Amino acid sequence: MKQRIRLIDIAEKAGVSKMCVSLALRNDPSISQETRNVISDIAREMGYVPNRIAKGLSKGRTYTIAAIVGGELHDDYHNQFLKGATDYAISKGYTLTIALTEGDKDIEAELIKKYYEMSIEGYLVFHSGDSSNCEFMQSQDIPFVLYTKYFKNLNYSHVVCDDVLGGSMITKYLTEMGHRRIAYVYDYGLKDSSEVQNRLEGYNKALDEAGIPFDESLVIPYNSSYPLETEGITGENKVLLNCLQSDGGPTAIFVCNDVVASSVLAELKLWGYHVPEDISIAGYEGIYMGAVLDPPLTTVSSPIREMGKEACRILIKKIEGKIPGEEPVKISMEPKLTIRRSVVQRRDE
Repeated sequence: MKQRIRLIDIAEKAGVSKMCVSLALRNDPSISQETRNVISDIAREMGYVPNRIAKGLSKGRTYTIAAIVGGELHDDYHNQFLKGATDYAISKGYTLTIALTEGDKDIEAELIKKYYEMSIEGYLVFHSGDSSNCEFMQSQDIPFVLYTKYFKNLNYSHVVCDDVLGGSMITKYLTEMGHRRIAYVYDYGLKDSSEVQNRLEGYNKALDEAGIPFDESLVIPYNSSYPLETEGITGENKVLLNCLQSDGGPTAIFVCNDVVASSVLAELKLWGYHVPEDISIAGYEGIYMGAVLDPPLTTVSSPIREMGKEACRILIKKIEGKIPGEEPVKISMEPKLTIRRSVVQRRDE
């Protein structure tokens, strides 16, 4: 293993003291610009890498933040978000660690408290749905930023997609394609979450603007937590099947996110429906999965990576005191419509 370059190694080559090197590499004005340049060049040539752990300990800091993820990493959404957050954290000298809670509030609480004991400086949180852990962090003045979803009744910093706008955009597109019976299908486990509720609000808004009356029977819960087998998911989602088979059933389905949309699409095929010939389907979020489905999924694309970067930027500003801890920062980023082949023009016979 290559030996780590130390400050004393640079000092010996430069013919100065170790303290002089330390001050120069921190760009301290007590060291002349000429000397700082010389020492910086030598450090670069020798391949010197600052020891951030030692630097942090000397300042009583860890320069480490955590992402508390109450969801799966296999669906690409969190991967994109964390890529944006990690790149920004590294650019600012921070390390990002990731913890999975499986959406369990008790695991979430345990991880937050354990990390707090380890002097983690702040958190990016995809919450479990229970606000008590956020209330704990607030009470302890622990910096945190929620992402993707938030608590509508609580005043916490968050970075989300403008889901009302996104829900309206995709529903409006479906109405423009001639569909008037449009179902809204959501993950039943997320019924009360802000993203499901805001996308539903956008759906209602677009229907109203198109002069289409709201029909509660077309708002359908869906369970995608079962394996896709002959009796797997199908056995859990008879509400959707019954709706499709009813008189005046939907001609298009807006699904709350692309992961659930992929399950709905597979299930429609099991039931003998052809997409989009028999029924159109659209999703939300714009993850990679949607592009490789058959047919490729029309969706609303969230700026996921940019959300990760922005959430991390706000968190670090809170940690460094550039944003007061008690001041909530609320960012809602604009989505865009991504049109593919899962939606067709409705032609009434």
